[in-house]
Amino acid sequence: MNKRLEWILLFVLAAGGVFLWYRYALPRYQSIDLSINQAKALDISQRFMTSNRGVDIHTYKMAVMFSVDDGTDRFLQKTLGVAASQHLIHTLHYDLFCWVVRFFKEKQKEEYRVVVSSATGEVIGFSHAIEEGASRPIVDKEKERQLAFNFLKTTYGFNPAQYVAHGENVHKFDNRLDYSFSWQNKDVLIPWSKSKEKGYAKLLTNVTVSGNEVLGFNKAFFEIPDGFNRYVDNLKQTGQNLTLVFRILYLALLTFAIVVVVNRKHQVVSRSVKPFYIGIGIGMFVLLLLDAVNSYQNFLFDYPTTQSLGDYIARQFLESVIGPFFIAIGFVLPALAGESLRFEISPERKIRGILTALQSSFFSTNIARQILIGYCAAAVMLGVQAYIFNLGFKYCGVWDELSWLTQASTTLVPAFTALVIGFQASFSEEAMFRLFAINLFKKYGAPTIFAVFISAAIWGFGHTGYEIYPMWFRGVEVTCIGIIMGTFYLRFGLICVIAAHFLIDSFWSSLPYLLKPSASFDFYSSLAVVGLPLFLALLALMLRRSSEEKPLSIRFNPQQQFNYHLLRDLCALKTPEELIVLKKDLQRHGWDAAIIKRVFDEKGGQG
Repeated sequence: MNKRLEWILLFVLAAGGVFLWYRYALPRYQSIDLSINQAKALDISQRFMTSNRGVDIHTYKMAVMFSVDDGTDRFLQKTLGVAASQHLIHTLHYDLFCWVVRFFKEKQKEEYRVVVSSATGEVIGFSHAIEEGASRPIVDKEKERQLAFNFLKTTYGFNPAQYVAHGENVHKFDNRLDYSFSWQNKDVLIPWSKSKEKGYAKLLTNVTVSGNEVLGFNKAFFEIPDGFNRYVDNLKQTGQNLTLVFRILYLALLTFAIVVVVNRKHQVVSRSVKPFYIGIGIGMFVLLLLDAVNSYQNFLFDYPTTQSLGDYIARQFLESVIGPFFIAIGFVLPALAGESLRFEISPERKIRGILTALQSSFFSTNIARQILIGYCAAAVMLGVQAYIFNLGFKYCGVWDELSWLTQASTTLVPAFTALVIGFQASFSEEAMFRLFAINLFKKYGAPTIFAVFISAAIWGFGHTGYEIYPMWFRGVEVTCIGIIMGTFYLRFGLICVIAAHFLIDSFWSSLPYLLKPSASFDFYSSLAVVGLPLFLALLALMLRRSSEEKPLSIRFNPQQQFNYHLLRDLCALKTPEELIVLKKDLQRHGWDAAIIKRVFDEKGGQG
């Protein structure tokens, strides 16, 4: 295809992808409002603790966690649909997203938690956990109820005409009585199903008091029917089963990769790409470790105060080292095996591996072209993904959760986590499921279409652990994306799909900040992450290094030089028909593909 025509087609497809995403995906995420960032939420909670509670916060350690009300989100989507669910949340001014700030002391049960709206900065929840033996004055229940009522009226303008009493509980301790009172909004009652016996979701307001103190409150929360929660738990079993199958297939692929690497460890291609992939693996390991430090708040928030904080942090750090190590190993092995198989299966399709860039330069116009096409591919896949989800919402009863937002939002620098997610996923998954899997299936006789589909399906159903219901839908959706990714890989190369994968994952991880353009560090840093491949492409265009490759023969060791001369002399005595048979025998017996290619290239392509 003419290159100019190819670019026009790519731009048209990318524009179509952007249009589909804006039409079908953007409305779903416009309700995400992170106007209050982590620092502001911490400041608001500190002022609340000092002025409203009279607590000396300097004696407490603090941890901040971003939280999504998953239960409410999934219930409303399932019962009302995505559009109606968003309308109800907007009408009620309900906070699906919030910051939870924890104030605690090492080895002490007493702690405070302040819940801050990420949209408005209002304190919408609070809890004060105290020792069981802590004492409070014993107060009559009606007085406690009035205390709770007055608190809601003063704090939130509580209107009793809109509510009915929902429940009251008393918990008797040795030295106090804790009362919990809840009121139900009369105008919000959502059935779980057509059968009334299966229950309703109710919008509640809750206050817990003891003595003359408000121990906790929730401005508004949905009480979800137990039957719905059991229904969701049952659905999750499907995802767990599919994930188990994926793990078995993944281990099978990894085993094949290990066998290929061991059998070909001394071959020229393997030795040539090994330093690069080990370097990427080390970089991945370091980035994941740094991201663990960046996610320190996650560790601190989950700290159980029954144990030493130092021991807990040390244990979390060690676990943070083990995971990234195996992730790096799981990247390097398929990458090395894939490069070797790619060279054997399609030596002329050089862009399907990294070897050609290593033999020339990463700062050539060819590399820039692959990266820029990666942007087009990412736009296409985001659009296709949005359209598939739209079909799922309409015809398959699909609903998803926004819990993935918490992965980056709680970190110190969300953009750095987005960078790490994109880097790790793009290199490790493209190495396994495009570079290695497709070439492995092709080596053993699978048609190209079959190789692309099977590798995409394995990759796709490895994503069924995500909380998207029904859980098989995520597998189907990612399989479709995998087929497109495989097509771009075969046509435009490995660097193209690595760039596309990086862009998609980093874009989703940065989305809450990209949707709210403002002069904030989070916005500009997120923009820098998704613009990083473009910067590298522009740098390559500026430098315009030569794409002429150095011959692999310069990497032949003495044994390989001997084998090369031996094979060259042997081929000189063969007829063209005999050369065809000889080449197949050499490949079947595991001869170095680089030596075979060099000799047969010198013979003018015979065989």
